[in-house]
Amino acid sequence: MNFVITGIDRIGKNTFIRRILKGYKEIHLDKPPKDSDPLTWSKSQYLDYFMTLAYQDHVVFNRGHWDELVYAPRYRDYSPNYVRIMEDEYRDNLKNTYFILLYTTDFNIMQDDGKSHDFSRRQEEQEDFIKKFEESKLNKMMIQVNEGNHYAGQNIVRQRFIDSLIKAMEK
Repeated sequence: MNFVITGIDRIGKNTFIRRILKGYKEIHLDKPPKDSDPLTWSKSQYLDYFMTLAYQDHVVFNRGHWDELVYAPRYRDYSPNYVRIMEDEYRDNLKNTYFILLYTTDFNIMQDDGKSHDFSRRQEEQEDFIKKFEESKLNKMMIQVNEGNHYAGQNIVRQRFIDSLIKAMEK
């Protein structure tokens, strides 16, 4: 079984993987380096991503192709439609992969570390993630990471994950 953990910057992807999916081989997707052609670099990275998910097991990706769907048109000035084509091409080989979108209902729980694309736009970025996520036909689940005005405790998030996974596996 594989997992892809996605969501806006500072939502808690690293913490989720470290606490809930420890023991999985973690692969972190990055934004294109400044000295590269971003589209060429991204196409290569996402081809590797889909191939890894299709042909390896016990892998967790920190970030997924929804990051490209949200961030490429917003910050890199190119169309990310190629990742939807890849998703369609690999869908039958991804039945053992679960895609998880972490989200919050209170953006004040997050702190700016200066590394986000544009921290002030996190709410509209999350709305884009949710929209793109809902359009997908893959095994997916959404997990809320906050409890009121603070991050939810590890046991709460773990239980939400377990409940969501059971529901997704029943489909």
